[in-house]
Amino acid sequence: MMPTNSSALLEPASDTGDVRKRLRVLFAHNRYRNRGGEDESRDQEMHVLRSKGHEVVEYLVDNKDIQKTNYLSAGVQSVWNVDQHRQLTTLMKDIRPDILKVDNYFPILSPSIFGAAKSLGVSTVLSVRNYRLICPGTSLFRDGQICRDCVGSKLALSAIRHQCYRNSYFQSAAVALSNSFAHLRGTWRDSVDRYIAVSDFVKRELIRGGFPEHKISVKGNSIVDTGAGDGSGGYALFVGRLIPEKGISTLLQAWKTIGNALPLKIIGEGSLESDVVRAVETNPNIEYLKRKPISEVCDYMGRATVLVFPSEWYEPFGRSIVEAYSKGTPVIGADTEPMRDMIESGQTGLFFQSGNSEDLAKTVLSLTKDKQRLTHMREQSRRQYLKSYSAEQNYNQMMTIFEHALSVG
Repeated sequence: MMPTNSSALLEPASDTGDVRKRLRVLFAHNRYRNRGGEDESRDQEMHVLRSKGHEVVEYLVDNKDIQKTNYLSAGVQSVWNVDQHRQLTTLMKDIRPDILKVDNYFPILSPSIFGAAKSLGVSTVLSVRNYRLICPGTSLFRDGQICRDCVGSKLALSAIRHQCYRNSYFQSAAVALSNSFAHLRGTWRDSVDRYIAVSDFVKRELIRGGFPEHKISVKGNSIVDTGAGDGSGGYALFVGRLIPEKGISTLLQAWKTIGNALPLKIIGEGSLESDVVRAVETNPNIEYLKRKPISEVCDYMGRATVLVFPSEWYEPFGRSIVEAYSKGTPVIGADTEPMRDMIESGQTGLFFQSGNSEDLAKTVLSLTKDKQRLTHMREQSRRQYLKSYSAEQNYNQMMTIFEHALSVG
């Protein structure tokens, strides 16, 4: 299987006056079937590096290519893809990168690419934006509730038994075996110089799963700064996939109580879209906008009174929360452990009891009545974005991580 962009040319470097060593970074990525927040974050990282004068090469494969092969072969390759090991070795010999930066390796690239890099003395960095390394289902969520059965497990038999990945015994086994084989070979211990956990919570879970704490750094995703909004729209906003674990049912139920006190706009698509459409038909205070490009999402964010983030699973990183902060829009979020790392109650937002529509409605209504508090939260939200999630902050964090990787690679 050939990569979609194996012969990418080096981007021309720009003279930014940055005093750091200029690096050549090879970004290897297995594209998902549907583009999402992880892809947006990866693109932003590459853009920032290029803008700072670093050289970036992309090596891409696509999950759509799996349709061209049989599932048994794809499953075996996901454990250790000899062909990708060979192709990456050839490419790295040619371009001689300082760092191999990987975002998603599953299933086509496989953990073999880390072995290829280390055989050539190339430093390696793996971004961890989901829970695949410790949960074959990737979400720590099963049958409507949090599940940690496989965290720390050597083989993750529970995930296979429950068909946690794509409702398939075979595909769940492929993820579990890929992880287990990488542990057995020492790939995760010896061939990855630095893990980038997208949040403090993800780092804690990786440690629970047996990954070396001293190799894990935390760097959230960055959002392009399009300037603060004014919150003049007079509506609440939800942005995300319309799936059960995102708390869609709780959201729709709450708006039966909230009504016209604060209209709700919903942006996204997913398996529960029909539920949203039915809610719109019976509740004139809900508007469904379907999927929107990021530029329009940011505009809606800036004019929103508040972003509602009702996710009931352990969301690794709330990208829409950072999008809201960048516009100065506070967040009302479900009180889950990961979100306590992102939302400062009373400053950048408020919490409600996860899955409790009555508590969500009560929290929204209380905030809409307190204009002074809303103004304060808008200021604090924008400040939090500039402090923790701006492109410059993200770049500095990334370079520190790369320097750590180079020091041991």
